[in-house]
Amino acid sequence: MGRYPGDWVFASVLLLLVAAGSATAAVVAGRDTETTRAAAQTIVATSPVVPAPPAPPAPTEPTATAAAPRPTPTPRPTSKPKPAIKPGPAAWPARNGYTVVIASIPARGPGLANATAKAKEALTRGVSGAGVLDSAKFASLHPGYYVVFAGVYASLDKAQSAARSIASKYPNAYARQVTR
Repeated sequence: MGRYPGDWVFASVLLLLVAAGSATAAVVAGRDTETTRAAAQTIVATSPVVPAPPAPPAPTEPTATAAAPRPTPTPRPTSKPKPAIKPGPAAWPARNGYTVVIASIPARGPGLANATAKAKEALTRGVSGAGVLDSAKFASLHPGYYVVFAGVYASLDKAQSAARSIASKYPNAYARQVTR
C-alpha cells in the first residue's frame, strides 16, 4: 500500500506557521530598533550668552550758586498697586528633562480643559511647577494625551524624589523622562 497523499499538508502548514512567526518577529524587532535609534538622538538647544547692558551714568548735580534757588520737586501722583496675578499652569521648557506625571488625560473632547483644571488644582494643593503638555509633541510620550506634570528636573533621581514628596496628594504620580 502507498502513503496517504495528504501527509504533506501537515508538514507544509507547520512550515508556513514557522515562517509567519519569524516574519512577525523580524517586523517587531525592526520597529523597536528604529524607535531606539530615534530615541538615542538627542538635540540640545542652547542660547547665546548676552551680556547685560552697561549701567547708566550716575546723575551729576550742577553746582548751585548762591543766587539760584533750587527748584522744589513736585510730588508724583501715586498709582494704585496692580493686583497680584495668579500664575497659571506652567509650560514645558524648550529642553529635555524629567518630570513627575500627575495625570494623563485623553486629548479628545474636553481633554485640554480637564487637564488644565487638574494642573490648577495641583497648584492650589501646593504642588509647584504644575503644568500641561501635549504628548504628541514629545517623542518619549505616547501621543493622544494631555499630560499634567509637576516640575522639570535634570535627573531621574530628582524627579523620583519629587514624586515621593507629592505622593500624599497624588498617590499615582510617577517620574518620567520627557524628550522632544
